[in-house]
This record gives sequence, C-alpha cells and structure tokens, in this order.
Amino acid sequence: MVFSQLLKVLDETGLGPEELGPLLGVSNMTIRRWSKTRGEKKVPLIYQRTLIDAIHGFLIDGKLEASSKNVRGILDSAPSQSFAAAMKNLDPEAIFSKESNETHQDQMTLFLSKIGFRQERRKEVDEKIDGMGKFKKFGEQWKQNISTLVKVIRSKDLFALDKLVAYGALFYLIYPFDLIPDSIPVIGYLDDFAMLSLAAAYYLKKHPELFEKSLKGH
Repeated sequence: MVFSQLLKVLDETGLGPEELGPLLGVSNMTIRRWSKTRGEKKVPLIYQRTLIDAIHGFLIDGKLEASSKNVRGILDSAPSQSFAAAMKNLDPEAIFSKESNETHQDQMTLFLSKIGFRQERRKEVDEKIDGMGKFKKFGEQWKQNISTLVKVIRSKDLFALDKLVAYGALFYLIYPFDLIPDSIPVIGYLDDFAMLSLAAAYYLKKHPELFEKSLKGH
C-alpha cells in the first residue's frame, strides 16, 4: 500500500481529517501529514494492517463502495491478504499459514495489534491497569515488561495506533484463554510472559527515546 492509494480511498469516504482521525486511531494532523507525503512512498506495515481493517469497516458502514477501483486496488495490493483476513476474524490457527511471508515475531506483533485494535478492549485495559500490580510480584522481568507497556499506553508522545501492541499484550494478560485455545499449535502454548516480553521488546526497539527520557529523570 502506498500513500497515493490510501489518500484516494480516504477521499472517497467524504470525511475530513477531524472525522477520519478517531476512526483510524490517529490525529487529524497525522492525516494532514499523510496528504503531503510523496505518493509512491509505502505506508508503514504496522499502519497497513489497521488501515485495512478500517477500510473493511467503511465498506460495512456504507462509507465506501466495494465496486470502487481505488478500494479494490488497496485490498488487492495489501501484502498477505490471507493473513490479514485471518487477523480480522482473530483466527490464530491461520496465522501460521504457509502463505504468510511474515516472520514469527512480526506475526505475533500483528496479532497483538489486532487484539488491541478494538476500542472496548483498550477501555477495559485502561480500567484495570491499576490492578495489574499483582502480576509484578511474579518477578523483576514481569515488573519491567508491564511497566514498559503501561508507560507506552500512557505516553503523550505516541498516537493511538502506536499503542495497539501494548494494549493487545495487556489485554491478553487479563483474558488469555478467551482468545487462544491451547489446542492451536505453537501459539496456544505461548504464555502471558511471552506475550509481554515480545511486546516490551518491540517498543524498546521501536521507541527507545521513550525510555531514555525516564532514565534521565524526565
């Protein structure tokens, strides 16, 4: 997906940046920045997955027409559509399809992002975040992972889309068995700690500046 494709589709919704922002999980300033981006520049992968979901939502709500060449162009060109479809329905068994070109770590990161995409799940994490202190008693690494993810979701320097993986991991901590049956190969045996560690490592690598500030006492 490139920005020229995305912008054409967003234009077809008839919605302005202020209306699109909450629906896409970004600020209206981000959408305005996208509008000035060189057309053939690729949209970052972590945004693509969520944007594909949003486009499906627009189709369902009648804000986009399925017959649109621009809409079909985005849906047809998005990488690993079989995987995107599986993620849309939260079908863990399909995550490890041979058709997917993503690495195992990328797949799990995207899986957590999908979990965190739903607003009601993010709300539940926000409501129960103070009670997560009990998990920190499991060990120092548990404490560090949870603290890292809590810092992410409370950060004013990150947009909503940047926080989806953190929300997904913390929601999984609360309701692991509601999401993934143990019978699913590999993924069903990943415990809460593995999910937290993967998500924390993702942010430490992607947004190191967020944690450098705290180390300096800011």
